[in-house]
Amino acid sequence: MRIDKSLSLKVFKEKYPDKMHCLQYLAAVKWSAGYVCRKCSSNTYSKGKQPLNRRCTKCYYDESPTANTLFHKLKFSIEVAFEMLYEIVTSKKGANSIWLAERFAIQQKTTWLFRQKVQEAMKSSQLYALDKVVHVDEFEIGTPKKGQQGRSASTEKVRVVIAIEYRDGLAGRGYAQVISDYSCKSLKPIFEQHIANDALIETDGWSGYKPLKEEYPSLTQKLSQKGENFKMLHLQIRNLKNWLRGVHSYCNKEYVNKYLQEYFYRFNRRNHRNTIFSNILNRMVLGSPITYIQIKKQAI
Repeated sequence: MRIDKSLSLKVFKEKYPDKMHCLQYLAAVKWSAGYVCRKCSSNTYSKGKQPLNRRCTKCYYDESPTANTLFHKLKFSIEVAFEMLYEIVTSKKGANSIWLAERFAIQQKTTWLFRQKVQEAMKSSQLYALDKVVHVDEFEIGTPKKGQQGRSASTEKVRVVIAIEYRDGLAGRGYAQVISDYSCKSLKPIFEQHIANDALIETDGWSGYKPLKEEYPSLTQKLSQKGENFKMLHLQIRNLKNWLRGVHSYCNKEYVNKYLQEYFYRFNRRNHRNTIFSNILNRMVLGSPITYIQIKKQAI
């Protein structure tokens, strides 16, 4: 097995050995297009109160490299934030908030909030639609109960729709999102947000997909035969469920969408792991600050 040395902890420590190196990277990304004051839009600045801060020469607003980013108002040092982020994205399975709390001697509530911010940065840009052949299916997350098999109306389960590219017998990119039920109205958003109009879409025989054929004429349906006709797709569903159970053991159902974003962020970059850390760093810098209250309001 080939090991990507660019992802090693040794390389990470050499590149970001201290606070100054971390802030230098953030400043370079944040002001890569030039400085513009957030208060008065002036583009001239002088040295701020702290190293790498920029102070507007017109209104004197002093801004740090972490201000107005997803690193805004951290409760721990920026060096720890970088290392925590490294652990979250470079591990193939990720790192849960309990492990991070123990690893960095930080309260679990604090590491949970930071992970939520990272998951916010992992949201799909929706710029790259799935194309070629795309398999779509729906499934449930939760412990099955007697008399509630299949598409049951159980309130204990979370319903999810998943779409995966099928390329030469293997999985390409993919996305998944929580749905309220299995109606056409609930299934449609993943088509609109993530699937190209000219993609060859294959689903099982569920009636909820039939109305979509008007907008997606290439959509075809066939019986699942207990997964035999969609082996690749069902393998990915099992992998996703195993990841949720194995890494996080439990996640509140109102946050499942966040975990789906995290899973497919890494899944879609599994062949480009050498750039995954710099990618998430840039997203964190360019993302807008989000508070605990806002995260709770976003929860479904």
